[in-house]
Amino acid sequence: MSEIVYRDATAADAHALAAFAELSFTETFGHLYPPEDLAAYVEAKYRAPVIGAEIADPASRYRLALRGDDIVGYCKMGEVDMEVDASDALELHRLYVDTSTKGTGVAKTLMDEALSWARGKGARVMFLSVWENNTRAQAFYKRYGFEHVGEHKFMVGRVADRDFIWRLAL
Repeated sequence: MSEIVYRDATAADAHALAAFAELSFTETFGHLYPPEDLAAYVEAKYRAPVIGAEIADPASRYRLALRGDDIVGYCKMGEVDMEVDASDALELHRLYVDTSTKGTGVAKTLMDEALSWARGKGARVMFLSVWENNTRAQAFYKRYGFEHVGEHKFMVGRVADRDFIWRLAL
């Protein structure tokens, strides 16, 4: 098996990252939503032009995990867009890994790099949100010291999920 390489996403990655992000989200959560709501969410969040604009935005950062030319994981960090006290804070917006890499340390490396980036930006707090029933992700975040501090609605089309807000003092 090839070594995993980590690097920042570039504009050239937009199409591959959009495809991986859509697949990761739909494999993990697609069964929860009516097809039209899932399609609306994917269209708004996981199309190459959207991902490309986010990659180009200096306020956000995508970090990729690659095996050869294939994306096997990624995280997206940036400004907080939840209703929390966001002073001196950044948010981990997404962290997904391919099922073939779960339990291999890829998610841990991406998380370590996200936290390092946030500290380097001068953040004193990192926020994230996680679906209330995603217990595997919650256990992962707890190991890092994140604490459940609230909840908010996460909209997928017309469906409102209850996500838990987690906070880590950096």
